Amino acid sequence: MIKIAVTGVRGVPATWGGVEHHCENLYSRLAERGYDITIYARSYYVPKDIHSYKGMKIKRLPTLNLKYTDALLHTLFSMIHILFSNPDIVHIHGIGPCFFSFLPRIFRPRMKVFFTCHGLDWQRKKWPWWASKLIYLGELAAMLFAQYRIVVSKELQQYFDSVHGMITFYIPNGMTPIPPKEPNLIKKWGLSARRYFLCVGRLVPEKRMEDIIKAYVLNPREYSLVIVGDNAAAGQYMNNLIKLAENTPSIIFTGYQFGTVLEELFSNARAFITASELEGLPITLLEALSYGIMSVTSDIGPHRELVETLPGLTFPVGDIPAIAKHMNYIETISESQYGEFKRKAIAMISTQFSWDTACSEHDRLYRESLDH
Repeated sequence: MIKIAVTGVRGVPATWGGVEHHCENLYSRLAERGYDITIYARSYYVPKDIHSYKGMKIKRLPTLNLKYTDALLHTLFSMIHILFSNPDIVHIHGIGPCFFSFLPRIFRPRMKVFFTCHGLDWQRKKWPWWASKLIYLGELAAMLFAQYRIVVSKELQQYFDSVHGMITFYIPNGMTPIPPKEPNLIKKWGLSARRYFLCVGRLVPEKRMEDIIKAYVLNPREYSLVIVGDNAAAGQYMNNLIKLAENTPSIIFTGYQFGTVLEELFSNARAFITASELEGLPITLLEALSYGIMSVTSDIGPHRELVETLPGLTFPVGDIPAIAKHMNYIETISESQYGEFKRKAIAMISTQFSWDTACSEHDRLYRESLDH
């Protein structure tokens, strides 16, 4: 039985966080295939009574849940534990946590080190210059010490090739289609089918949620704007968003939502909008497309990868009038146009983005690494 330790992630069961959903879907499938999986979880994220989940072992370790210490400190504690437990493979998720990838190469040279890049985290606006530089050191460490490097988007693959001259394996996120839900629980916000625009994600500066709010209020709107998510750091950015929307009651902040409520929100949205300037391969957009929701996206590479074959709507990053124009169009779109997008989106997701395929690719690489 192949033993794999997974660190750099907040933990599973996944609630908020795209990387967490990635790991839950991937490693639960690998556990079904006979792998011995241990997920190193942060104590604040996973309830203390959870020790296993969907065939995965959950090892909760402490951290300081602060912006600058959370990921690195937890990964350090995890790596020390991993060195003593001595699995066959350690798989590090995220650039910053890879700062410690040298430890198994020095102290456990037979242990294989895998790294998955979900995005260039050092570019995020929330970091001061020194924190950004520290995270970038994690990227350099990944290039030096990880034996297998995986990326979730083609743009990230091109980046590592052009900047570092490194070969990476492209394994995109998957998506499991979920049957659409009737609008029952979401009625508490006064929502009904196809009567609202939907945004889902962490409310951090690089998501540029303010652009969507500003575009929404440029014109009188027939539909509501529903913003699902929160800022885990409870920073000033969240307060600024609320202030922008304070005179527009049709802008609804729901906070983080999961399970059936989130499924209802996706199932009944008129359109999904993302204005982000930085992504890996966004699971929220994949999820929206799996429901066949018309999508309005900024024209960054990871978004283009997902919508380039669809009759969707894109705009330059930060172009508020363009977002407003797309909103105006969606409010008048015909059912036949909506149906065309829905059919193409669902077909594209089901054929190109499969967790089972991602699982098989990881299975192949894991076994290949142990044969060398």
